[in-house]
This record gives sequence, structure tokens and C-alpha cells, in this order.
Amino acid sequence: MSDYDFSSSRTSCACHCVKLIVSLGVLALILWLSLRTTKPKCSIGDVYVRGLDKSVNSKNNMTRRDNHVSFQLNLKNEMKDKSVRYNDITLSFYYGTNTSYPLGNYTFDGFKQGKDKEASKSGMIEAHNMPWDDAIKAVSNGSKATFKVDVSSRIKYKITFWYTKKHSYIVENKVEVDDTGKSSAQQISFCFGVFGFTLFVLSFLL
Repeated sequence: MSDYDFSSSRTSCACHCVKLIVSLGVLALILWLSLRTTKPKCSIGDVYVRGLDKSVNSKNNMTRRDNHVSFQLNLKNEMKDKSVRYNDITLSFYYGTNTSYPLGNYTFDGFKQGKDKEASKSGMIEAHNMPWDDAIKAVSNGSKATFKVDVSSRIKYKITFWYTKKHSYIVENKVEVDDTGKSSAQQISFCFGVFGFTLFVLSFLL
């Protein structure tokens, strides 16, 4: 009789352990889903370099070209249950695909973006050190002048009643402008990567 009771006790204990493991697993899944965040989508649109617009510039007026670059920054928070708080957002412009020709910076004030909301902000820089000869030659040959735009900020997510720690938000993009001085809206690629995602997950655990 005692052997039977011992075996029954072991079985009951095993069942309780299995239930506990399953419960913890479900709880961990729910917690992960509630903490999971999605980086805001970002794009640059309405880029206009007046100095490359052939309709307003003549070949004999190269030294008096308008060196202003206008643009629009678009940010979209697709999360329906979390808002995003941005620090100041800085855009750095370069001619070409690297940082050899810095043109200027523009900073937007930080703001809070609500759940499932979009935000568009327009700005303009005065492009210094612009290699006009190279850019004009590129668009005159039917090709395009290439610009590099780096976007940087720090963001935190609001989950229910509290905010997460701040995370680096680094974005870069290549913008191509033709002889109209314009570029169509382009999607910006995130420089977050697998390593960044790992650090993001670890930040919740540490």
C-alpha cells in the first residue's frame, strides 16, 4: 500500500511540475508580446535641390545657383498599443554615398508620437561645400546626383503607464536627384541589425 502511495505521489508531483512549466511558458509569452516593440518607419520625401533644376538654371549661371535643399521627414508608428517619444531628431546631409562632402545638418525638436500615428515634418538646409560641377555633370548626362542622409535620435516606448529605457535610433538613406532637382519619396533603411535587436531584448532583461 505504501509503494502505491509513493508512486501516486510521484505522479502527482510530476503533473504539478508540468503544469507549472506550461504556466510559466504562457506567462513568458504574454510578457514578451506585451513588451515587444516595432521601430517607427521612416522615409524622406519631397526632396528638392533647386540648384539642379534645369528649368530655373542656365549653363551660364553656375556660380549663382541656389544652394538650398528642401525635404520632408516622415515618421510612422505602426504600433496600436504603444506610443513613441523621440529626442531631438538630427538629419545630416552629404553629397555622394559617403561622408566626404558634408553639406549641412538640420534638427527637429523631439516630440511624442501617439499609437498608430503618422508625422511629417518639413525642413530646409543651405548646402555648403556642394561640388556643383560633379552634380551638374551627373544630371546633365541623364544620370542622377546622389546624396546621403543620416537620421539620428534616441527614442523610448510607452508601454501602458511606463516608458522603456532610451534606445538609439539611427537611420541612413541614399537619395537620388535628377535634372528636375527632385527625388521621389524613398524608404529609409534601418541601421539596427541583429546585434542591435539583441541589445534591445537584453535591455529588458538586465
